[in-house]
Amino acid sequence: MINEVYGREKTHLAIGIAFITQVLLVLFILLVKKLPPAPFFKYEEAWQDIFQMGLRITFASWVSFLICQNVDAYVFSTLKKRFESKIILRSVTSDVVDLTLDSIIFIIVAFYGRMPLSMLIIGQIVTKNLIGIIDTPWFLWYKRIITR
Repeated sequence: MINEVYGREKTHLAIGIAFITQVLLVLFILLVKKLPPAPFFKYEEAWQDIFQMGLRITFASWVSFLICQNVDAYVFSTLKKRFESKIILRSVTSDVVDLTLDSIIFIIVAFYGRMPLSMLIIGQIVTKNLIGIIDTPWFLWYKRIITR
């Protein structure tokens, strides 16, 4: 939506801000992790285990986010130049490219060497793209609101 209304430059700015907030969230969690647990908290070991498992997933999320959001911004703005009046084509096409690439990158980085990847990748591609197509009317509705 940012790309549609404000252009690619503002989109890249928003991507950078979103990424910085993700990094800050992890830094805050790491700070909390270093604090001694409250005496009544019985699940400290489980909390530590869960957070350790999430580091690789978080890293995979960051890598796929940075790559795919920038690819999406590029694809969307390129399509906007060629197909100005075809917003549904631009939205769905950039979503399919972005979400498919995101699924492939995320699953490989997060789970390589831990489990078979093909079914995870296919499941993510199908699910994310289905949601991406279903949310197109919301995109159109939101554009109408924001451009008033």
